[in-house]
Amino acid sequence: MIFHRCEVWEADSVIGKDIRVALEEDDRDGIQAWFGTITLTEGAALIAGQRYRLVLDDGRTGEFTVQRNTSAGDTSRAVAIRGAGPLSLPR
Repeated sequence: MIFHRCEVWEADSVIGKDIRVALEEDDRDGIQAWFGTITLTEGAALIAGQRYRLVLDDGRTGEFTVQRNTSAGDTSRAVAIRGAGPLSLPR
């Protein structure tokens, strides 16, 4: 997995900045698939089943859905995500 810093957007609003994300990318039969884990603090809320947008520190962006939230200890949570389309550079 590759680690990045990112912003998380819901509709037209940033709901988190400088968030750590571990991503795995795979090309299956010519279709890009990606998934990973976002580490959130206690105050940040992502809801399982909801769709959000990720903006990575390298400029790529993509929509994702939250698979599940789990405790990562202390005040942090590990949030499993799955891409809902490609990660790409904005046009």
